[in-house]
Amino acid sequence: MRIKDKVAIVTGAANGIGAEISRTYAREGAHVVLADLAVEKAQTVADEITEETGIKAIAVKCNVASRDEVQAVVDAAVEAFGTVDIIVNNAGITLPACPVEDISPEQWKKVLDIDLMGTIYGTQCVIPVMRANGGGKIICMASIAGQVGGVFTEATYPVSKAGVICWAKAVAKQVGKDNITCNCIAPGTVLTAMTETLGSAEASLNVPLHRLGDVKDIANAALFLASYESDFITGATIDVNGGMGMR
Repeated sequence: MRIKDKVAIVTGAANGIGAEISRTYAREGAHVVLADLAVEKAQTVADEITEETGIKAIAVKCNVASRDEVQAVVDAAVEAFGTVDIIVNNAGITLPACPVEDISPEQWKKVLDIDLMGTIYGTQCVIPVMRANGGGKIICMASIAGQVGGVFTEATYPVSKAGVICWAKAVAKQVGKDNITCNCIAPGTVLTAMTETLGSAEASLNVPLHRLGDVKDIANAALFLASYESDFITGATIDVNGGMGMR
């Protein structure tokens, strides 16, 4: 088990990528705190994890756009398990595509508050705990959209994810001395509830591996970045996109 007895927070953990990362971490021995606004769904996943693995997992209601609520998740993790070793800033949303000139201030705020500020808050809140604990792993969910300006999305999403990538680099430079790493995962199109409107055949045309991503593909990368195997990697963005991002 690569992360046995570690304590991990996963935001946006009620379904999709976040739920699969939570399950993968538990199978590898970690206690998991599943943070999500849909706390009942997150609790169902937590119960399934405990039943399957015998490892305690808990769910905490959280709107990542609120720093106070993110801090409450960190506090709950420390209360339940004593510390936080890993955080996956995974919570995110996207909006229906529209012309860039039609994006309203309210739409910008909604996406940036969750996708970018939620990642910033999660990072800020765990750093003091990780520093006191002698180190930790911060993992931020970016996207190929943040590297190329969007694939099938409107403009707010790629802008937020580009910000996530830059944020992770800034953090990595400051906290490396504390034995804390900060890295990004940049998925391509992954089959989740958020992307279910995309036709899989059409969307996979630009993927050299000729398929869309599975949540397990992303969870495996998140496991690598959470484990000792990635101890000398920081400030990096790991592309998990079937070759979509090749330039």
